[in-house]
Amino acid sequence: MRKGSITPFCAMALMLIASLLFALLESARFCGLNRYATLKSETVMDSVCAEYQPYLWQEYGLLFLDGAYGTEQFSMGYVMERFGQFAEANCETTEWLQDWFGLDLFRLKKSEVLLEGYALATDDNGELFLNYVAQRAKEGLPLGMAEEVYRQYQKAVALEDEYGTALATVAEAQETVAEVKSQWVMRQEEELNRNEEEKKEYPKREASEPATQIMVPDTSAVDEILDSVSRMKSSGTLHLILGDLSGISANISKPDSPLETRSKEVGTMYLKAEKDWYQKLLVLNYLETYFSNYLMPRDTHFLRYEMEYVLCGKESEWENLNGTLDRMLLLREAANVAYLLKDAERMAQAEELAGMIGLLAGGNYGVVKAVQIGLISAWAYAESVLDVRALVQGKEIPLIKQATEWTTGIDDIFSALDKQIEARPCASGMNYTDYLKQLLFLTPNQKLSYRMMEVMEIGMQSRPEYMNCRMDHMIVMLRLKAAFESRPVFSALVSIGDVYDGDYIFKKEIERSYVP
Repeated sequence: MRKGSITPFCAMALMLIASLLFALLESARFCGLNRYATLKSETVMDSVCAEYQPYLWQEYGLLFLDGAYGTEQFSMGYVMERFGQFAEANCETTEWLQDWFGLDLFRLKKSEVLLEGYALATDDNGELFLNYVAQRAKEGLPLGMAEEVYRQYQKAVALEDEYGTALATVAEAQETVAEVKSQWVMRQEEELNRNEEEKKEYPKREASEPATQIMVPDTSAVDEILDSVSRMKSSGTLHLILGDLSGISANISKPDSPLETRSKEVGTMYLKAEKDWYQKLLVLNYLETYFSNYLMPRDTHFLRYEMEYVLCGKESEWENLNGTLDRMLLLREAANVAYLLKDAERMAQAEELAGMIGLLAGGNYGVVKAVQIGLISAWAYAESVLDVRALVQGKEIPLIKQATEWTTGIDDIFSALDKQIEARPCASGMNYTDYLKQLLFLTPNQKLSYRMMEVMEIGMQSRPEYMNCRMDHMIVMLRLKAAFESRPVFSALVSIGDVYDGDYIFKKEIERSYVP
């Protein structure tokens, strides 16, 4: 064996070179650990968020993390615990990896997890939920198409404002007719009494003049129209429109503890939600896609009339359907009145009938006009009954009809009582769901969002495995801060100068939101 030697200078040089190399390696390792900690934290957060509530995704296309994890008690401790479990599992070095490569240079250990904030579906009076739903539906309703739909809705709003409340009702017209008749009879009786007095003063005239009798003019046509509509209104909307009620759902639709009134969990993050007409239309488009209604039941949903519940919010499905058809009748009546007031021929027919009553009132124009408007209202209502019957059969009815699309005549309004008669089919118009969306457009945002969530909550709780789930437990956004630690490797081999003898701590703030 040959002996060798090294000078002190050469030894120092080698130590400096080794220290430099180890320092460079440790620096590179530190950067890798930092990046690795970021990837680990994101992976762990994704694993937590992947445990979303399955029913809401399958039936309504929405992702939420149940903060109660199927229990009755909401606690962010459950989320923190799951994050810690996933973090430990992701940071462990598997045996095969350690056996194959030996040393794991990028091994991390979870140090702590802190909650920074979270947002729940019910936050901001449901506005956050509506914003989430609108974002989900944005692809199905581009802005250009939405503008045309919005103009259509605005027309219906204007109709209800202009004609829905300003017109005399059928009952008021009936009261006017009865009052005019009563006054006419009183005048005739007074005239008869005067004649009797004159006969007493001039008895010779009695033999030559016939006996005076009170004759009431024939107004049966007006009476029949007004009475027919009164009978229609008193017969009940569901019976009037559907006839056979045996297939109507009798499910209870109102939850025991409505979202609007109960004490709810509140998130710690504030998210600004958009509030405009476009958002409202996107929500309505989402409702049409995922919620059931009378013509589009969904076998996997507990409620058959979900959109009707969102509109009315009544205790039972029967009441919700009845309330929906009531509102459709009012909307159609306003639209039909708007048409009749612009149709000179049909206005003249109503005025001719009203003139019979005007004769009793001595040609009083105010009386004639009041009765005419009452007849127009009755006519519009009868046409509306036929319109809604057509809608529940899946046909389309335009918002404002043309002359060729009108069905009833003023002299056969009573025929609308026949359950077999429907409005004439139209080439283009709005269907039952379109009218539902029109009515929902006028619903305040808070009621709209809470009732939508109540529908989802009822559906979840109808399944035994989700019977404790509540919408105010559903997390829509989550922010955590996680700390990972690791020990130095290469720097421990450096023997010159100060050596870092502590642990590396990597703190990462991670945020995830289900809102697109």
